[in-house]
Amino acid sequence: MDEEGILEMTWMIFASSSVFSFLILVTLGKKWELDKKFILPAALVIGIFSGAIVNEINKFYSLSFFQLPVMEIILITTTAILLLLWRFYRDPDRIPPKIDNAILSPADGEILYIKKIEEGEIPFSDKNGKKFSLRDFVQADVLPNGGYLIGIAMNYLDVHVNRAPIGGKIVLLKRIKGLFISLKKKEAAFQNERVFTVIDNGDFKVGIIQIASRLVRKIVPYIKEGEQIQRGKRIGVIRFGSQVDLIIPNLLSIRIEVLSNTKVVAGLSVIATFDRTLGEDNKLTRTKS
Repeated sequence: MDEEGILEMTWMIFASSSVFSFLILVTLGKKWELDKKFILPAALVIGIFSGAIVNEINKFYSLSFFQLPVMEIILITTTAILLLLWRFYRDPDRIPPKIDNAILSPADGEILYIKKIEEGEIPFSDKNGKKFSLRDFVQADVLPNGGYLIGIAMNYLDVHVNRAPIGGKIVLLKRIKGLFISLKKKEAAFQNERVFTVIDNGDFKVGIIQIASRLVRKIVPYIKEGEQIQRGKRIGVIRFGSQVDLIIPNLLSIRIEVLSNTKVVAGLSVIATFDRTLGEDNKLTRTKS
């Protein structure tokens, strides 16, 4: 093959690799609801990288017209899986913000909902007014009947190590058996297997619910009941895409600092703030364990 033919073949390989990369990764990104700001650059880089590898292989082995796309797709898929696993298994060190009156996010991800809990009932559907019992959700009577339930969705690119939203004593750690259905179904959060943790800082308690998904078969706690934990420290890990819910008591001084669809980072993002002097407010949030 002459120089012009080699150059034409090189451009064809890079072009086809880039097209395959975008088709594969954008399709998967849409299905898994991944951030386009990550997927699009990743697709471009992986396409160019795969094209470069295939081009070098082709110089030595002269791949056929049918072997070229097969090799490109294999390289794109393998590279994407390795990149995904690297992103998924990250566990970076984090230093919580020095804000004493803050409740931090227990998980990386996006705020799904902020539901007001009243008289022990959680709104299930705003459309038909259906509600769900808080006690049925956590299968325990250790939290007040009022407050907020904040759902955080994690995708495959998020760090899946969860962290303590406040410092204090672990007064409850309970695994609740359940199903493993897709979290795209609204009822999944209330039916799937989950681990419920309650932390008491001496003034009030918060609850963290780690919820399994269709692909999740294991939620691994790093803590145990009776243990003292600092705010922002690791409390456990959930494998692959899943969800973490945070229950905040109805302090008179509570201020929710996030909105639905807000991106949050475990141990760093402030979910809510409250007045340091709780006074009579504290009596509204204390319940017997």
